[in-house]
Amino acid sequence: MRPRVVWLIITALIFSSGFFIGRYIYPAGEIQYNPLDYVRLDDSGHRQLVFHTFWEAWDQLHRNFIGEIEDKDLFYGAVQGMVRAVDDPYTVFEPPPETKQFEETIQGSFSGIGIEIGVREGAVVVISPLAGSPAELAGVQEGDIIVAVDDEPITGNMGLDDVVQKIRGQKGEPVKITVVRKGADEPLPITVTRDTIAIKSVNLSFDNDIAVIEITNFNGDTAKRFNEAAREVIDRHARGVIVDVRNNPGGFLEAAVEIGSRFIEKGQTIVSERDKDGNSKEYAARGNAVLQDIPTAVIINGGSASASEILAGALLDQRNVPVIGTQSFGKGSVQEFLKLSDGSSLRVTVAKWFTPSGRSINEEGISPTLAVEQDRDTDEDEQLQQAEEELQKIIAGQSG
Repeated sequence: MRPRVVWLIITALIFSSGFFIGRYIYPAGEIQYNPLDYVRLDDSGHRQLVFHTFWEAWDQLHRNFIGEIEDKDLFYGAVQGMVRAVDDPYTVFEPPPETKQFEETIQGSFSGIGIEIGVREGAVVVISPLAGSPAELAGVQEGDIIVAVDDEPITGNMGLDDVVQKIRGQKGEPVKITVVRKGADEPLPITVTRDTIAIKSVNLSFDNDIAVIEITNFNGDTAKRFNEAAREVIDRHARGVIVDVRNNPGGFLEAAVEIGSRFIEKGQTIVSERDKDGNSKEYAARGNAVLQDIPTAVIINGGSASASEILAGALLDQRNVPVIGTQSFGKGSVQEFLKLSDGSSLRVTVAKWFTPSGRSINEEGISPTLAVEQDRDTDEDEQLQQAEEELQKIIAGQSG
């Protein structure tokens, strides 16, 4: 990160007469550095970062700040600022407590309100409320833009994880989120009571001879749960399968590849990722494609993101399955989770995802082959009904 010239202004007062009174503090008798000279070579020719500006600011804060200062907070804040400077909402640093919360989340249980959020055009957007979560029951909807938490506005200098931490809290405690919703005349305040969120990531149901497999997340146990559902589909001789990844914000790439392998012939590409140097890595189906010959349809919506888009894109490109619903979210970047020595962590965007045909998922998403809007004012699941109709056509064609 390129340091900026910092002038420390102390005791600034604005009087009613309009005058601005401040005090500048300059280092006396100290070596003056070029602030742009932030990397030097040592005697061996190795690069060294020059931290004179950092320590200068550190010392001046301790000497002059009117309040109490915790060195730990300054340290972690400095690291967070450095990471945030790359200007990617999904590249984040988290101190140890937040890292522990994240690890609990990806294992399938945490305390919160049950929403997944992302960034779209600079705004914090609800990708989806989890099924049956306090957020869903309170009326939070996919596509809501969060503009405040407990009446504190969401500002441009807040990272995505800052917003998450404001929303999370102790079980039983309320939190008010204010959202802007398409079609609403003014922001909507929604109070949600936090609870323990236990995510059941795979749900299986049957409508006559059609199996409906709803995947709500791609967590650590999702592939195992899906394999159990797949065995039941086979045992009950289902004639068709609907994969429902609506409002599924994603999760582990590994889970998406494993589930895709149940539908796609071994060796065929499920997804490819490309790094900043243009290097490409393909993830192929691993075999045991027990659902390969069963007619399949996928349902997506604007809350389908990340691993959901990988699975939908693979089934569309490799099997030409009908994709029902609305455009997916378009979160197609790869984050690597790096645990640091003190228990803190980095999540770093290292690549972007592409479908087997080479289409970018990031910011573009997956387009349905049959667009169906869900009417929120009806109890009828129009997208599911359309998926069943499309499957019945395929099954009838095979029988004929």
